[in-house]
Amino acid sequence: MQKLGRKLSLLGAVMALFLVGSIVFAAWLVTGEGNGAAQATTAEDLVVEPGTTSADLYPGSDGDVELTIENPNAFDVAVETIVGNGPVTSGSAGCTTTGVSFADQNDVTGMTIAAGATINVSLDGAASMNNSSDNGCQGATFSVPVTVTAQSN
Repeated sequence: MQKLGRKLSLLGAVMALFLVGSIVFAAWLVTGEGNGAAQATTAEDLVVEPGTTSADLYPGSDGDVELTIENPNAFDVAVETIVGNGPVTSGSAGCTTTGVSFADQNDVTGMTIAAGATINVSLDGAASMNNSSDNGCQGATFSVPVTVTAQSN
């Protein structure tokens, strides 16, 4: 009988330990709902500057337009168009009638500017000089105002 009492005591101790362990192990599941926050950045304009040119323009010919484009944004952009936005001018005193025009680039494809990058662009044959150019335009460098349109990529 004493053995049976010991076995029952041992069984009771194991059951008590299991019961206490189950209570300690038990946890409540909780959930929560709410809203997170995100904010869109503000896009910055591209920075367009004149590039280094070569003297390939003369009356009756086409020449290249060189420029650099800087993308100050935190995202890549794909250039879509480069179009003229004013008259072509020259800083040379004897070159008042430049006779120079710019051919809009309405289908620029494959020109991607990485975030924070600057690229050099050569628009082959985009400038043309007609025969009305002043003789004083020889050796002149022309300012070709353009607008560059790009889309986030």
